[in-house]
Amino acid sequence: MAAVTGQRNTRTEARIKAAFTELLRSKGFDAMSVSDIARTAGINRGTFYMHYTDKFDLRTRLVDDAVDDLTRILIDDADRDGVTVTRDGTAVCDAFQSRAIAQALRYIRDDYAFFDAISRSGNDMQLYDRLKKTLKQLIVTQATHLGVEPQESYNGIPADYAMEILVSAVSSIIWLWLRRGCRETPEQICAIIERNKTTAPTDILW
Repeated sequence: MAAVTGQRNTRTEARIKAAFTELLRSKGFDAMSVSDIARTAGINRGTFYMHYTDKFDLRTRLVDDAVDDLTRILIDDADRDGVTVTRDGTAVCDAFQSRAIAQALRYIRDDYAFFDAISRSGNDMQLYDRLKKTLKQLIVTQATHLGVEPQESYNGIPADYAMEILVSAVSSIIWLWLRRGCRETPEQICAIIERNKTTAPTDILW
């Protein structure tokens, strides 16, 4: 009986998410109401309140679930052997592994309607900021795995700025891909990210 109830709850939550996504794209977050969400989902308000406190709770939990899934893909399921050994024997950590990045991009593409709606909802940049936070966590996790001690600066750039430069570049590529409608394949975006690692900004400008 518990399994049946769980499946029913999952189906109801999926309908609520679909309704929220549709209304977010057509009306915007501020204009939608719980009644709108319930009506579009084909449920009554009481059923909605069995799952969520209000529309703010719904948005927060949907974003949390998406970020949790991306974190699992990028960090928990990532290949811990993503280490390259150079000719002089130095171990280099490749935090942004193409396999994990591609899997995360496929996850976003498969739920494109939701991610597109969230990314365009007013001035809410929460998803973008949390993506950057996850990428920073990925770098720290890989460095810890290698036993690499943090430094105060990298190539003369203070550590905080170096981290921001690195994650901002990758986040911006993914964000632009999303805003452009996920036109390129995940593999093509991974190739762009890989190329970006060894391309200086001035090489792009001139």
